Amino acid sequence: MLSYFRLFLINSNKEKRLPNLIRNSTSDATHLDPCTGCEMPCRKHVSYPQEILKKIDQTNMSNSVEKHHRHLCIGQSIQPSQWPKDVKDLQGNYIKELNKVLLENKDAIGYPIKLTSASIDSKIHSEQTADWYLFPDQVKLKNVHVNQIKDLVQKIFVNDQSIVKIKDKTKSIEEQLQQNSDLSVSYDNIKFERLHGLWILVCCHYQRDQRCGVIGPILVGEIEKFVRATNRTDDVTCLKISHVGGHKFAGNVIIYPSGVWYGRVLTCHIPLIINAYASSSSDLKDKLKPLLRGHLQTVS
Repeated sequence: MLSYFRLFLINSNKEKRLPNLIRNSTSDATHLDPCTGCEMPCRKHVSYPQEILKKIDQTNMSNSVEKHHRHLCIGQSIQPSQWPKDVKDLQGNYIKELNKVLLENKDAIGYPIKLTSASIDSKIHSEQTADWYLFPDQVKLKNVHVNQIKDLVQKIFVNDQSIVKIKDKTKSIEEQLQQNSDLSVSYDNIKFERLHGLWILVCCHYQRDQRCGVIGPILVGEIEKFVRATNRTDDVTCLKISHVGGHKFAGNVIIYPSGVWYGRVLTCHIPLIINAYASSSSDLKDKLKPLLRGHLQTVS
């Protein structure tokens, strides 16, 4: 009789606890992001500080990219934390001189160019030289001296003598990139290189805006980790770049050679972005539409 009474109490307690267990399991139910498949909030990927997340603009960011036909990144061995608010104020005046020459030739060039700094690992630490990364041409000009800026601007932008000829309306950018053409330069010190694979540019400009300055490096770390984990180090390259506009929509990510800009990118989105463009999957790219800010303008 005593054993029966003890069993009755145990079962009664279980029944009393059961509704609480059901309620707890319901309240703690995992909601999945339909795009990434991650938990909301995600416990798998690195999250951003709450004080930064609160400052991210949640308004419509479609068509929030300034019109431009080319993107020129100036690579120097300078950490993003050392970039001043305006990169034209960098010591050595390399960016300042380049920007001046571009402005002087604005009418002759005939189209807008996005100019940013890029932080790279380099054995050369001269303020008078830099590596040029030109998109959507997918080319790199290594070791360009400040005294060679005028000639290169004339050749590449004014005379339109690059891999992609912006003023050529007979062929698309994709068709021109498929051609086995080179960019000939008349300087022995400058090394020409075609860039292959997927290039992901992330704004990390802290002194311009704290949102990009905090979120950018976190995104870069997640990109590099995913690239290593999926053995894509030869196919995917990430560049830390300076202010591109729209820091209120951080994290800001640009994909080349497609020239697509994304905003409010979370670390959870990185696998989706890389898989979408590495595979050229339209279905995966469609999932990224809520993050779309705009794109490189390919026609005048």
